[in-house]
Amino acid sequence: MSATRIAHLTDLHFGATDPAVVAGLHAEMRADRPDLIAVSGDLTMGARAREFRDARAFLESLGAPTLCVPGNHDISPYRLAERLLMPYARWRREMGAGTEPLWCNAQVAVIGLNTARRASMHLDWSRGRVSGHRLRRLIARLDALPRHLTRIVVGHHPLLAPGDEASHPQLAGNAQHALAEFAAHGVRLVLAGHLHHAYFRLAAATGPSPLIVQGGSATSTRLRGEPNAYNRITIEADGSAHIEGRVWDGSGWVTDKAHAIRLDAPPDRGMGLDPSLWPRPSMTRPPK
Repeated sequence: MSATRIAHLTDLHFGATDPAVVAGLHAEMRADRPDLIAVSGDLTMGARAREFRDARAFLESLGAPTLCVPGNHDISPYRLAERLLMPYARWRREMGAGTEPLWCNAQVAVIGLNTARRASMHLDWSRGRVSGHRLRRLIARLDALPRHLTRIVVGHHPLLAPGDEASHPQLAGNAQHALAEFAAHGVRLVLAGHLHHAYFRLAAATGPSPLIVQGGSATSTRLRGEPNAYNRITIEADGSAHIEGRVWDGSGWVTDKAHAIRLDAPPDRGMGLDPSLWPRPSMTRPPK
């Protein structure tokens, strides 16, 4: 069985994109097509119909299957009644019926998790949450999968802070509980965005632990001290994984050698659902 290759894009923000970066990413994807393009939210800047259409046209032009989940920018900030009563009406019309899609091949299962919220108790409605009913539904879907598949969850909001801090104002609510459930059900990677900041972190120091894979903004002009970026993920036949960051240097996409990581395959691939047989994955970083 050959490796499965996934391009992890996030925070496209059509409506506020850099045309040169968009064109460069199109050329990169067409020249080296992945098996799947996973987009972890914020396809648009303001959930306008034309922004969704532009995002959809761009993704369809890349020539690979796509899996997309919404971000906070994909719910209208301008039309309160629509936001509260029909928050995903435009998403469903332009991007498809579901907000939590599933993609599988013989080796990998990628499952979407919608962490965006129409409203919250916080003044900042951009904050996300892993709701109880969405988490229960995702766990049921994980349990229904063949046990040998490498499990990857895609959501928008981060579940783990960039550094060693215990919390972060932009973490999704219920993040710790979600990560514990992911570990117990064999999830290996969690792909997300929102912060426009790329980093990798294991969710726990010991025991079964998914790797948090955060992406920078793929195509937008809303940069926060980092270049446009996306993650290139390769899942080998034995379940080992290699993730490398690709960054825009102003004229093309190059590999960021400092932003790469390898995960060994979990022991006993046939028992991937049993966390007692899955110790902390070993990691090696390539030299800078």
